[in-house]
Amino acid sequence: MNDGIFLGGSGLGGFSRWATEGIATLLGPLVARYIAAQRDRLALMATPLSEISKLRLRQHFGDADLDWARIVQADPLPIPDPPFYPLLRWLRLDIPEPSLVEAITFDHVIAARESMRLPLLFHEMVHVVQYRLLGVKAFARLYVKGFFAAGGYHAIPLERCALEMEQRYLTAKEPFDVEGEITKWIDGKLF
Repeated sequence: MNDGIFLGGSGLGGFSRWATEGIATLLGPLVARYIAAQRDRLALMATPLSEISKLRLRQHFGDADLDWARIVQADPLPIPDPPFYPLLRWLRLDIPEPSLVEAITFDHVIAARESMRLPLLFHEMVHVVQYRLLGVKAFARLYVKGFFAAGGYHAIPLERCALEMEQRYLTAKEPFDVEGEITKWIDGKLF
């Protein structure tokens, strides 16, 4: 698992659209508050991206996003379980401990357990841009909705977008504009 709000787990098979909307409406604000709290707390110990990382990613990301992003590296990650975790575990969702994921992004703050390889940093930077374009509240709601609609981490549209762009980054011969690609997902209502 790369990151996310770590709701990725066992294949749920998906919930009905009505149930998914209801769950997203209930859990979305809780997840958004948790994201904001972790962002604010971790930002105090975070550092800017290295100049070499910025240089390597500049063909895909704007300077504003590269300058805005911050990184915290620690193993285990200094991230507590969210207060709503008991409910998710009660629902028998296979959810990893936040402190043990490889990397996770809270708005513009990326937390990683070890020095990130460029593809993982690219993936997390896609989330930084998603957060900026959607806002924390909408990102949280869409993440929850996507998890319960699709039934797992890799099927969450926000993650699929990041994973597809990460794969494209690894294989494409030509640079592409991540913000433009995310905008297409938003305009197409693919999240």
